Amino acid sequence: MRTIKKEHMSLQLEMSILLVEENINSRSELKKALLNYDYKISSHINISDNLLEKSKQGTHDILIIKTNSPSKKTLQTLTEINQLAPLPMIIFAQQDEPLLIQASIEAGVSAYVVNDTQPQRLKSIITVACERFKQSQSLRNELEQTKSQLESRKLIERAKGFIMQQKNISEQQAFNMLRKMAMNNGHSMAIVSKNVIDVHELLSAKYN
Repeated sequence: MRTIKKEHMSLQLEMSILLVEENINSRSELKKALLNYDYKISSHINISDNLLEKSKQGTHDILIIKTNSPSKKTLQTLTEINQLAPLPMIIFAQQDEPLLIQASIEAGVSAYVVNDTQPQRLKSIITVACERFKQSQSLRNELEQTKSQLESRKLIERAKGFIMQQKNISEQQAFNMLRKMAMNNGHSMAIVSKNVIDVHELLSAKYN
């Protein structure tokens, strides 16, 4: 049990938090609670500051926002952060508005907590948010990989068709030719196929 506790505390010490609040002061209860649980505050800024720019500066492992209600501008900024440099994001809000919660989740927020900043619950909220973020990123990566594979297959099919037509050979022979070209040039079949397509379209435009 001691080993597990030490490992968990070590993870907290390594985790840098970008803390955003509507009113910054030395008596911030949320900041105090985070520090008491050995989290590192990498930066503490006002919600009116340039959040996107600040998120690019330094290394932040998680973004925590405390606000009465997230504005449209804030949600737009969170969407940009989620696209450019995704990280777990938590919103502690006073207003319980279903549409805002939905918009926040769509912006990439991992946890939206209403009227609950009890210090004893912080660790579990952060842990859950981080796990949700990991799952979300895993799904995103899988989708991107599947999309990339489909695009590669489309390129290969098109390139094979051009080669078959030009050289009057079978589909398998065209595939083997593409594979040999890829091996000889140290490129993927998708890149070689794209080059074949580009050359074919260039020649077609030249002679048509």
